[in-house]
Amino acid sequence: MDRRMLGKVELYPKGDVVAGSVGTWRLVFKVGKVGIDEGGTIIITRRTVCDSDIPQLEDPSKPGYVTVTTTGEAKLRVRYEGRYHIRPWRGSLVIDVYDGFLKEGDEIVVTYGDRRGGCPGFRMQTFREREHTFRVLVDSFGTGKFYEVEVSPTLKIIGGPPDIVEVVAPSKIVAGEAFRILVRVLDSWGNPSENYRGTVEFESTDAEARLPLRYRFKPEDHGCKWFDGVVLKSPGTHVITVKADDGMEATSNPIMCCREEPPLKLFWGDLHGQTRMTVGTGTVEEYFAFARDVAALDFCSWQGNDFQVTREGWEEVKRMVKSFHKPGRFITFLGYEWSGLTPEGGDHNIYFIRDDEQIHRSSHWLIEDKSDEDTDRYPITELWRTFRGHGGVMAIPHVGGRYANLDLYDPEFIPLIEVHSCHGTFEWFLEEALKKGLKVGFVAGSDDHTGRPGLAYPTQRISREIASFDVKGGLTAVYAEELTRESLWEAMWKRRCYATTGERIILWVEADGHQMGEEYETGSPPKVFVRVYGTGPLMEVELKRGTETIYRHPVSKPRGSSDRRILVEWSGVRSKGRAHRVNWDGELHLSAGRILSVEEFAFDKPQEGAWRFSNQIVKWSSTTSGDVDGVILEIDAPEDAKVTFSTKPITFTFRVGDVTHEPLSVDAGGVNLKVRVWEVSANGGPTRTEFKYVDEDVKAGVNPYWVRVMQRDGSMAWSSPIFVRYEP
Repeated sequence: MDRRMLGKVELYPKGDVVAGSVGTWRLVFKVGKVGIDEGGTIIITRRTVCDSDIPQLEDPSKPGYVTVTTTGEAKLRVRYEGRYHIRPWRGSLVIDVYDGFLKEGDEIVVTYGDRRGGCPGFRMQTFREREHTFRVLVDSFGTGKFYEVEVSPTLKIIGGPPDIVEVVAPSKIVAGEAFRILVRVLDSWGNPSENYRGTVEFESTDAEARLPLRYRFKPEDHGCKWFDGVVLKSPGTHVITVKADDGMEATSNPIMCCREEPPLKLFWGDLHGQTRMTVGTGTVEEYFAFARDVAALDFCSWQGNDFQVTREGWEEVKRMVKSFHKPGRFITFLGYEWSGLTPEGGDHNIYFIRDDEQIHRSSHWLIEDKSDEDTDRYPITELWRTFRGHGGVMAIPHVGGRYANLDLYDPEFIPLIEVHSCHGTFEWFLEEALKKGLKVGFVAGSDDHTGRPGLAYPTQRISREIASFDVKGGLTAVYAEELTRESLWEAMWKRRCYATTGERIILWVEADGHQMGEEYETGSPPKVFVRVYGTGPLMEVELKRGTETIYRHPVSKPRGSSDRRILVEWSGVRSKGRAHRVNWDGELHLSAGRILSVEEFAFDKPQEGAWRFSNQIVKWSSTTSGDVDGVILEIDAPEDAKVTFSTKPITFTFRVGDVTHEPLSVDAGGVNLKVRVWEVSANGGPTRTEFKYVDEDVKAGVNPYWVRVMQRDGSMAWSSPIFVRYEP
């Protein structure tokens, strides 16, 4: 039909909107020639990932209040439904017409953030989007068949005022050789502050360093600026500090300055994210540009849900992969997400070493053109059958909408598994793989849907029925000889890589001279060497054998009673999968003595936190999605004083005198749902450490040795295992 006959829509005010800002917007729909009969419906829907205020129609004094009126001679029945329309357009304002009809020229006015009753306004989504669409669909005859108006209104959402500055540098460089660094200024939600015009200066722990001159940001920088020609001259581990004239300050990730070219360099990437082609936002071109220019990644891949990737869409992905691929500067991998249901395989990211390959989807569920449906492969064993002998395919199972089924693991295709993304931290997935005896390494990514691969921040609640992204996206670190597709591919197949929660922590693990990911056989107790350079003070460094902790390096052990603090941390999920977060809102009570201070530990969202309610009570608001939250307590109390921890998942009591540096762990059910209580240093641990450990209790057979790192800011890293076959 001629969609112009449905009507015309305008959105006011026009102009750019700052991400996360609060305001009032009026959407005016002028009914077209067709009109809308009694029983007809109008839908205003936005993308699933949109995390603006959830429209509410009940309380005119609360945030997100929406009103809907009409100039026509009919009544309107309005409701908001989180899963009303077709993915990726789910959260919908549904407007039913009754007791009359609407004719050409009648108007429906929707006011988002109507302030007349005291509502503070309507908060816009927290991430940038060049074309944020209010998609308007009309069912004029009440048939259940909807048509979109010819032009749905859009807004451009931009980054907000500066909140933090960050500086990103290579993890390994050679003394005397020039390299480049990125300085980015971000708003409160992790977006580039595009209108930043401040001035920055540089310092380094290397007194002989050649650093950029004082610089004032320009409009064309859009809040991010690369600086070339940086040189460190003193071998060792250094950092670069950037100071802005408005008081912001940041220190770079650790930089290992080598005397000569190292045999292996350390590269950083995010291999997992989506765009508006499937369930995310932005174009594929914008996605790769952000990864390269803002997130400062060395490598990246796009991973759209296959059941939404059309033939034309796949060709676009291939073009963008080729266009952005620049050996030595930025590496792209062609790929997609095979998105079958868990019993038949579950979510697997598929990667190719070449950039012109056939996509084999799990289905064509949301693709209208079924002409190439014969290329689908379901279940995943059929995909393995098709790719058998291909030689240029890699699969990485992950926990997404449909968590991967490790019972269908195939070593010809799977060298790695994903242990962290914006959906949460999935140590249960890692442990399940080890218990099954799978020889896999560990990676992390973002599974970003907001156009920010490599720098994905948590979102706010998306709808009453759809999950938000609960934690910051992760990164994968790869030790490779050079920045080429072939070298990275080889390193990942050798499992010479590790995962972090987004920070560029340097982690090196070897056993008897064998690097992470390797397999070897020995008749002597393995000698493990670990080196960690953190981006902040180290809280815990654990050496694991399989799922058992065999050694905890005392990086944060208190140095006396005045340095003693008690960390109470909680973590886990209700059940396997994503969006199974646990509500830990609760409190703790001290029976005698005083709580002198409380420090928040690893909270992820601004609405979460802890506070000292009194000198014997601490309260908090917290959810976890496998990640860790907690409180660090300074207590002046007798040893027999009792602390009662009270939350919905679990309530228990412990004595102050029973808390040592060895964690007291209390199981709370669920999946890895637990509380740990242990003593830590008031000032945190060092930012770097190294140690050697000989496992005199090694077991006969294959022993996977790996390291788990946790910093005082809650950031984490997981090394890929070294698989040691011990034959005494």
